[in-house]
Amino acid sequence: MTETPARADSAHRPAAGNGVPRAPNKVAAVGVFFWIAKVVLTSAGDLSGDALSIALHLGYVLALLVAAAVFLPLLVVQFNARRFMPALYWSLIFSASTVGAEISDSLDRALHWGNPLGTAVLLGGTLVALASWRVNRGSLRVSRVHSRQDEGYYWLAVLCTSSLGSALGDLVGDKLGVGVLGGTALNAGVLLGLWALSLIRRAPRELLFWVAFAVSRVPF
Repeated sequence: MTETPARADSAHRPAAGNGVPRAPNKVAAVGVFFWIAKVVLTSAGDLSGDALSIALHLGYVLALLVAAAVFLPLLVVQFNARRFMPALYWSLIFSASTVGAEISDSLDRALHWGNPLGTAVLLGGTLVALASWRVNRGSLRVSRVHSRQDEGYYWLAVLCTSSLGSALGDLVGDKLGVGVLGGTALNAGVLLGLWALSLIRRAPRELLFWVAFAVSRVPF
């Protein structure tokens, strides 16, 4: 959905025109492997959330606290890392999916807001996060994340879209009754449409990336 970033060794090259070394890129390159890994780990993260809240009988709020207790230390390590660390990055994607699933379920079932209202709230929160990022930083960077500010917004967007994607999966399953296979086919169709849109010359590819990030999952 967006251009592939420069190779990792570009972090050691001087920035054009000023001779100052660029800060290292700290997020994964976007390509076929990215989307395959993202779908697998997001889906596994959703299932892990269900395991915590249902299989282990923790309940949604306690399961959310446990998931957050894993996510937040990983995030601190990520912020303090000096370079892109694949294992750490993908562990955070998995962990964010677990937290997102528990946020969605807590709004729906613990607070009894219901899935439609919970989805609307998460959609609003996602739009606010992306708009704040765009206004304060000038773009929704997804291929080259160097600064602490962009990195913070990046992971906030990951968490918001993970929560929204989980809520959308439940909404489609509950309202349309399409099941896992039908929901997966629907998500695949949406992703195909987003890819087609990304081919348009002036398409907002960074925004399309985050839409794709929300729906690229198997909706269990």
